Amino acid sequence: MEIFEYIFYLGVINIVFSTGWKILATVTSSLLNDMGINKDSSFLFFKALGYYILVSLAALVTFSHMDATYSLAAVSYAIIGTFVIYATIASNLERNRWRAVMNFERKRVRVMRFDGYLLMACIVLFIITILKPEIANLPPHKWLLATIDKIYQTAILKYIIGFFAFFYMLNIIFRGIKASDEVFSILFNRKRKSPDTQRPGNDGGFTEYEEVTDDSTTLPK
Repeated sequence: MEIFEYIFYLGVINIVFSTGWKILATVTSSLLNDMGINKDSSFLFFKALGYYILVSLAALVTFSHMDATYSLAAVSYAIIGTFVIYATIASNLERNRWRAVMNFERKRVRVMRFDGYLLMACIVLFIITILKPEIANLPPHKWLLATIDKIYQTAILKYIIGFFAFFYMLNIIFRGIKASDEVFSILFNRKRKSPDTQRPGNDGGFTEYEEVTDDSTTLPK
């Protein structure tokens, strides 16, 4: 199915670009730090720039799929693409924050207080780009997409990248199902029945006499 191939290829882009960008950002940040430039500032700069490029590439791929299909399917690509970008970036930001906390990097944690704004900016950028793809249809972005495709088509790397992209796709689908279930629960006001709210009936079964709504909140990861 084309929609799964689309999610899979977004995974390929995310894996290849993120790996290359992490190496580049780490080496460059170390060099800048040796020159006296604050490492946390360079970290924030490379993180923001990296997500700008990643979102732009994903938006260009999304638009190409939207442009090649009919209106209803195009809307589906836009919605799914937005969710994929949200799930990917939110997961990355949370994982990076957890690592910084575990490593007692207090300065890095303080820099990460802007992560919520960064996530919102990425979503807005993605939506604007699929509506106005010319703002991202730039030579560097075209070169990156062509390079990523060449790397993915390499004999050995294709299977390695494809392996991780497959699990990326499954993770996105699982998150989508979970999010959909939560949305339906809110829309239809589902109620869970507590075992303590049932009493024996005349037929030996249980008779419901009260409904209890679940007001518990879910903690973030």
